[in-house]
Amino acid sequence: MDLKRKFEKMLSANRFFNSETTDDTDGRNPFENDYSRVVLSSYVRRMQDKAQVFPLAQNDFVRTRLTHSMEVSCFAKGLGLGVEKFMSGRGLLDDRQRGFIPSILETAGLVHDIGNPPFGHFGEESVRGFFRKLKTDETSKTGQAYRTLPPEQRADFENFDGNVQGFRILKSLAPNRHGDSFNLTFALLGTVVKYPFSSIDGNKKTGDPFQKKFGYFCSERDAYQQITAELGLKAGQRHPLTYLVEAADDIAYSVCDIEDGCKIGLIRLADLQEKFKGTDGETELQKLIGKEYSFDDDRELFVQQFRIAMQREMIRDVVKTFCDNIESIVNGDFKRDLLSASDSAAIREVFKDLGDINFSHKSVLKRELLGDTVITYLLNILTDAVFSHSLDEKETSKNNKIISLICSKKKDAEMLKSNGNAYEKFQKIVDYVSGMTDSFALRMYQEFTGKGGVE
Repeated sequence: MDLKRKFEKMLSANRFFNSETTDDTDGRNPFENDYSRVVLSSYVRRMQDKAQVFPLAQNDFVRTRLTHSMEVSCFAKGLGLGVEKFMSGRGLLDDRQRGFIPSILETAGLVHDIGNPPFGHFGEESVRGFFRKLKTDETSKTGQAYRTLPPEQRADFENFDGNVQGFRILKSLAPNRHGDSFNLTFALLGTVVKYPFSSIDGNKKTGDPFQKKFGYFCSERDAYQQITAELGLKAGQRHPLTYLVEAADDIAYSVCDIEDGCKIGLIRLADLQEKFKGTDGETELQKLIGKEYSFDDDRELFVQQFRIAMQREMIRDVVKTFCDNIESIVNGDFKRDLLSASDSAAIREVFKDLGDINFSHKSVLKRELLGDTVITYLLNILTDAVFSHSLDEKETSKNNKIISLICSKKKDAEMLKSNGNAYEKFQKIVDYVSGMTDSFALRMYQEFTGKGGVE
């Protein structure tokens, strides 16, 4: 199969259920319809109160997970327009497919962090740590139930990842009368899976960088296999557009998170000058220093202009790298991320170093430790309520009340109270906790423990 036909197959607009949208006056392509399905959802709205870098930030300009995702969506669409222009010019894309690539990428960028738990990436580690500790618990009812799970199901929890939870949300969790969540296109669902392996086949240190994590839980394995078959992806192959979403994310957290660090005073001009010495960034800084505004007197404008210059350069280099390697990317042979393979690789490494200044600041560390306490406590109390079988009527009543908090549907509550599938029960609890916002999780912790706020 030639390159054009392979890629055309990877742009499949098929869904698990036929769409009921038949209005001929609707000018949207199928992937723009995907955007409408997710942007109005509660899962997207919750990201406005989930941390990007600074959990529970008490100001109105630091980025949240939602504003970060909007920026990734913007960058991803821009990258898609550049790639589409190249492919159309080379005859690799039909006119009827014009607009498909940027539309897919715009939505994929918006939802790429939709599964992240509260308190940033540290929240992921808190979930993983809870279950890794639980597997050594031989005495409690919860530990005993967990130890009955087969290895591949335990690996789902012990390697919990927000990206994997995101795929679960998009495929399985949002309300839908078909029971199939948002019923998104196969092309979009394939694009959001960053690491195309299960929790057993992934999470390994091999020569394949895409195997270092995983992309789908056991509960979504069959669906993922159906998606890859529809798209013509080989085992362990990324969707070509996934590279561009990853690059958009890298660009966004590079330039935008550093902008936040500068605005709140964690990153100084001296830090920028030191780190960017000998790179293109040094040239851009010198241009800005010679302007009428300065870092000290008009920091917001100074940093904004520097961010724009850096993101422009990285976007240009990413598009070029994708187009230069398009054949190996479509064939599944390209095993690098686009930024590290581009001429902007050095700039990206500088931004990583600067990011350490943000993440190592005591305000971030304190909030992360708070998040670990909150998430661990909530997982403990919820799993104890579900898996304890006390004969104490008062204790049973308390557990039933806790279960009712988790479940909005009667059938879900009945499942948690039954002697049924332990894997589904643990998943329901993780779905609930990881879906919380930072403030909601903290408030529930405070209400359960009777403790006040934390400075």
